[in-house]
Amino acid sequence: MKFLKNIWLVIVVLLSSCVNDDFARGDFLNRPPRGRILTGPPILSIGEFVSVVPVSQSSHFIFPSSHRFQKIIETGDALTEGGMLPARNDFTGFVPINDSSSLGYLSISSEASPGGVTVLDIILNADSKLWEVTASSAIDFSGVGGTKNNCSGTVTPWNTIISCEERIQLVDNNADGYNDFGWAVEIDPVTKKVIDKRWALGNFAHENITIHSNLRTAYQGADSNPGYLYKFVADNERDLSSGKLFVYFGSKAGVGSWIQLNNTTIEERNTTLDQSAAVGATIFNGIEDVEIGPDGMIYFAVKGEGQIYRFQDSDPITGVDVIMETYVGNMDYTITHVGGKTTVPWGVGNDNLAFDDDGNLWVLQDGGENYIWVVEKEHSQDNPKVKLFGIAPLGSEPTGITFTPDYKHLFISIQDPDTTNNSSEQIDAGGNSVKFNTHISLVMARNENLGSKLEL
Repeated sequence: MKFLKNIWLVIVVLLSSCVNDDFARGDFLNRPPRGRILTGPPILSIGEFVSVVPVSQSSHFIFPSSHRFQKIIETGDALTEGGMLPARNDFTGFVPINDSSSLGYLSISSEASPGGVTVLDIILNADSKLWEVTASSAIDFSGVGGTKNNCSGTVTPWNTIISCEERIQLVDNNADGYNDFGWAVEIDPVTKKVIDKRWALGNFAHENITIHSNLRTAYQGADSNPGYLYKFVADNERDLSSGKLFVYFGSKAGVGSWIQLNNTTIEERNTTLDQSAAVGATIFNGIEDVEIGPDGMIYFAVKGEGQIYRFQDSDPITGVDVIMETYVGNMDYTITHVGGKTTVPWGVGNDNLAFDDDGNLWVLQDGGENYIWVVEKEHSQDNPKVKLFGIAPLGSEPTGITFTPDYKHLFISIQDPDTTNNSSEQIDAGGNSVKFNTHISLVMARNENLGSKLEL
């Protein structure tokens, strides 16, 4: 008996030494890693996929086979409250109701002239796993003198929409003293009404804006050349009607600081760009999206410079010191995809940005091949980790990405697709035939989280 016990002891020791690492990784016999309970198939996040092959645009929307899309609405579709969805879909902002990931509002900006914003009431059907539009209406901007070229924007922490006017027009048709266009406009998606144009944020070609969790600080940039980077600190939480406006001065690869501008009177608010030039603010060639990362740093895309910068603000409210660096872009990256690897240039046109729950940065390209990049959390310029999620259909650019709070679904638009794309069709998650020959807004998710039918 003692001999048998010794034999078993030797076997256990040998097995432990051979498979200990496998048990830790969860590889041996398909068992889960330590500390995890096996309850079913692994749950994969939306940012887990194999890159598509980098190719030129075609009539199809190219994306990984692990994901699906569902058409939400396209230009010309009727709205329940009258009218139709206008052209040039851009910011596609999901506003959750009570932090829900299955019930909320979808705000779609129209980068046209005149511009517009359409708000949809949407719900995720738990049985079909498809999104349904229960109401839709166009926002009335007549009370603020109209709107123009509504580009990107943001969903504020207090669940309003900010739509950004990307064009300045130095006229005052409604005689309120302010330039009519070139402002950030705040909208209540519940009442479907404009709260006001946020004059204190300054007058310039607004692309988008991001709001800090302190509910007072906002970062934004001018989508022009010369373009400038701005910080705004509101006097009160959740109220962007008054506050201090700063412009960035300093290095793009080192230290810099915030210089305060005058923005109290109407004249001061109308002359943001002139004031920025007068103080010698740092010039960028078209600032697009600005986002705050999970690491607390602020990331912003500069389309004409083909790169995304990031910086650390010494204090979002009282700080004036900044340290800036290039995060991604302005070089070639090797994409690992099915069948091999391909090295491709980042190119110009990095535009809309969004972070997923894993800390990956999604980057939508306006120009070049109009790619949808995903920059992994561990990325650095010395150790690049860049993936390619999608390629927009011929003639178009991808715009307006936002996520549901659980990060299972992303909302995105396709702007300016070629009308000749009507010769081919794709089947969405609801089994509907979709042609990418007009402006369209979609929801995307991993296959297991959207619909039940396979795409063709």
